[in-house]
Amino acid sequence: MAVEGDEGLSRPSLAMPGAGVAIAVAAAGVATGLVLFAALRTVGPPGVVAPALAVGVLILLRFPALAMTLLLGGVVLFEPSDPGLLPTFNSFYVVVRASLTPLDLLLFIGLGGILMRFATEGRRPRLPEPLTAPLALLGLATLAGVITGYTAHADVSNGDLFHRAMNDVYLIFVPLLVVNVLRTTGALRAFLAVAAALAAFKGLSGTFSALSGTGSQLTEETVSYLEPVPNLVMLTLVLGSAAALVRRQSLPAWVIAGAPLAFLALLLSYRRSFWIAAAFTLIVVVIIASRHRGRTVMALGGVALALTFVTVLTVGTSGPAAKPLVKRAQQLSPAGIEANRGDRYRSDERRNVIANIKEHPLTGTGLGVQWKVRYPLAESHDRRYVHFALLWFWLSFGPLGALAYLLLFGTGLWAAVKIWRRHPDPIVQIGAIAAFGTLLSVLIIELTTTFTGIEPRFSIVLGAGFGWLAAAWRDLPSDRLPAGAP
Repeated sequence: MAVEGDEGLSRPSLAMPGAGVAIAVAAAGVATGLVLFAALRTVGPPGVVAPALAVGVLILLRFPALAMTLLLGGVVLFEPSDPGLLPTFNSFYVVVRASLTPLDLLLFIGLGGILMRFATEGRRPRLPEPLTAPLALLGLATLAGVITGYTAHADVSNGDLFHRAMNDVYLIFVPLLVVNVLRTTGALRAFLAVAAALAAFKGLSGTFSALSGTGSQLTEETVSYLEPVPNLVMLTLVLGSAAALVRRQSLPAWVIAGAPLAFLALLLSYRRSFWIAAAFTLIVVVIIASRHRGRTVMALGGVALALTFVTVLTVGTSGPAAKPLVKRAQQLSPAGIEANRGDRYRSDERRNVIANIKEHPLTGTGLGVQWKVRYPLAESHDRRYVHFALLWFWLSFGPLGALAYLLLFGTGLWAAVKIWRRHPDPIVQIGAIAAFGTLLSVLIIELTTTFTGIEPRFSIVLGAGFGWLAAAWRDLPSDRLPAGAP
């Protein structure tokens, strides 16, 4: 209720609540205290925590955007080891109950909130067009891979099979969550701002960790600091900043300061495939952002793409090595690959995997099943993993999986092109250009190492990128004029 003052301005009433409201609040407080006391005596401390968790779940169901923020923000910020400026938070990635991790719970709660809105408010859930068909195909391929792996009698436990399948569930359903949360142009811009802030922080944290020596020390198996997800988000920030500068789009000071730190941390990650992908996609992004067209531009882009793919297929790898930066760069040569057992192993692995695919061309070997050694290997590694992503999808899910992988990335790249050409908002255009460069980078990187569908954090962040593209696609202006328009 409001009252009018002498000046005619409305101001809030200071009236005290009625006696009935006060009695109800007091009764609710007493009842809550009695319930907590009884739970503490009967179950112990978990009995006190459970009601709080139940309230938290209800809040997240009511606000699925909060569930999405916690999921994506936590995946980017929380490192299972060597965190840099933040403490390690491995609990975010371990099983809580019934094979479910906090990542699974946040995703399912967010999706439940979307369904609850439909049931209570009649707000129809959105499909992540134009990615719905490729994602559905990936779902079918995943189901086929799970069935093949389960029936292969290869000692694949149900829990292991569930967790491996969840990596593809993230790819399929995170876009569905994101596209139903980001329903306006303002939400699309806010998503980009938060993503840029997280990437800038990871750049600062990664640079600090690498230069201070607080992160992992360089060995044959570890890098200075950065895992795939920090590398990916920082690369996206660098690409987006480059596109904005070329288009003379003003950026906040913290973005201008954060992008060079992200680039430095990316350089200090000692992942050669990320270096190669970054070098090529920076050229592509600059060409796209400049709006120049013609045969010369197409020729330059084609030559850069050809050189990049040849380099990756012959010498590129994301594997770390105990070498200084200059020596690490020197390994980008045919002579360097001969001296690196990790590079030789990738070549041996590819030969063995192709032989396994030839034995099971229509079904693959199944999800979680080890491929058989047909030819000698330079090293010994987990044979449920393949460094060439397309071969891994075929081996795990059959040709349907390989087709789904290509269609998903191809459709994402096509959608990004349409968005930067047709969306009226310049910031969304820049986001689409950065997304195009990021997807192209992932395709290049995954010629020599696989993260999509294998690493849960990477799959979630990549799924969020697909979801943003789907939301921006939904936000495009319609080609049709309103009825009766001239």
